[in-house]
Amino acid sequence: MLSIIIPTYNEEKYLGRLLRLIKNQSYQPKEIIVADNRSTDRTVLIARKFGCRVIKGGTPAQGRTAGGKAATGGIFLFLDADVVFKGRNFLKRIINDYKNNRNSIATVWFVSQERNFLNKFICWVANLNKKINLIITKKWRVVIGDYGLFIICSRSIFNTVGFFSTLATNAITMEDTLFFRETIKKGAQYRVLPEKIYISGRRLKNKNLFRLLTWGTLCLLIITASFFKLRVNRDMIRMYEEIRKGR
Repeated sequence: MLSIIIPTYNEEKYLGRLLRLIKNQSYQPKEIIVADNRSTDRTVLIARKFGCRVIKGGTPAQGRTAGGKAATGGIFLFLDADVVFKGRNFLKRIINDYKNNRNSIATVWFVSQERNFLNKFICWVANLNKKINLIITKKWRVVIGDYGLFIICSRSIFNTVGFFSTLATNAITMEDTLFFRETIKKGAQYRVLPEKIYISGRRLKNKNLFRLLTWGTLCLLIITASFFKLRVNRDMIRMYEEIRKGR
C-alpha cells in the first residue's frame, strides 16, 4: 500500500491541484500525509478538505522525516506540492514498476511546466544528473545527488536511514541529495522510472540569469565537496540558500 508524503509551507496555490490529480487516479494511495510547517495561508484547510492526514512538519528535511515516520504504507512516495503528472494511471504504473524491484530508491524524469528557457534548462540539467547517476551507480554505488520533488522507496529502504539530514546545522537544503546517497550506500539500487513529472518555475522566482548561474555554481561546488567528503564552508551553504530563496 502506498503512502504519499508532501512537505508544505504556504502551498495554497499548488496543493489543491496536486491533490485533485491524486484523487482522480485509478490507483488510490492508502493515505496522503501533509507535513506542514505552520502555514499562514489555506494550505492546511485544503489538505483537510481532500481528506489528508496533516502532521507537524518543518524544513523540507523535517517534513519528509516526520512524514516517513508517520506513514503506515509499505511504499513511500515523497512529492513536492507544485509537481504535476498526467494520465489517470500514472500512480498505477509507478507502483507496478516499483514493485518489480522494491530494493531500490527511484525517481522520474523532469519536464518544465512552462516555456521559460531557464526552467527548461534546470530540468535538462536535472535529467543529465540522473543519467550520470545511472552510470556511476553501476560501478561505484554512489550518486552525485538527486532531487526531492519525487522520491519513491519502500518502508524498509527508508528505515535503513530513518531520516532526511542536511549538510550543516540549521541548513534547509540538500536533504534529498544526502538521502539518496545514504540509502544507496546502505544497499539500495538507484533507478529512474520511465515516467515524467512536470515542474513549475517557482524555483526561479526573483532570480535573474546572474543569480541563477551563481546559485548553480554554488550548488555544484557544495555537491562536489560533499561527494568527496570535503569540509563544506557554512558561509557557502548560507549564500546558496539565500539565493535559492530569492533574497
